[in-house]
Amino acid sequence: MKQDFTIKQNIPWFKTDYQKKRNWTVRKSPHYVFHYSKNSLAEKDIKKIITVQEQSYKKILRTLKLKDKRKINYYLYSSRKNKQNLMGDDGHGNAIWLEIKKRKVWVPKKFEVHSLYNNKIQCIGPHEDTHLLSLPLGVSIFLFSEGLAEFMDERWYGKDIDIWAKKYLKENKLYPIEFLVENKNWDKVNDMIAYPQVGSFVRFLINTYGIEKFKKVYRRTSRQKILKENIEIIEIIYPRPIEKLEKIWREYLRHKNRN
Repeated sequence: MKQDFTIKQNIPWFKTDYQKKRNWTVRKSPHYVFHYSKNSLAEKDIKKIITVQEQSYKKILRTLKLKDKRKINYYLYSSRKNKQNLMGDDGHGNAIWLEIKKRKVWVPKKFEVHSLYNNKIQCIGPHEDTHLLSLPLGVSIFLFSEGLAEFMDERWYGKDIDIWAKKYLKENKLYPIEFLVENKNWDKVNDMIAYPQVGSFVRFLINTYGIEKFKKVYRRTSRQKILKENIEIIEIIYPRPIEKLEKIWREYLRHKNRN
């Protein structure tokens, strides 16, 4: 199946009421335009937020060996209710690109991150930015797109992603990698398990086989392709059956010392 030259983001819940909000406080940095409410925790911590995000931006581009100068519009919300009312989702964070069109490179229609930032949840760091800054590679399957974002984050709820993956391996809770290749199956997964798992798997692929091979598999796998096609691509680029690749990763986890 040939990949379309336009790929749309599947977010039917998305609202643009945040654009009508007139009292955003705006702060710019070299690669961001931050929007937050006056007297919020985000306003208090804005210098720290800028530092974290600027470091994240540079880390992502350096790791992927990509160049980008486009500024990310970054919206910080104090509560789930406020976030849902303004942009349509009450989750921790969202990267919004709406659609990308293939010219010489993939060009997104939007370039935004929407995150919760309060005393309980401070959703900053490289995860959502990775979804945007990796768009020149196209839009891969969740296994690799979420895995890459978690690889950049390195930690999940305060612990290294490999520690989580090793814990779930011992508890026999890890999902088969072939199951996670199919995007439809992600509606059935427990995020607490799947996210650190795919982050650990992507870390293993990059550290073992190199970033260029990973970029190749990221470019060639697609949400527009069927399961069989995506598995064939993975098995050609990493020349072994996907079950064998998973077995090697699981062995890597078994022998990995705790950090």
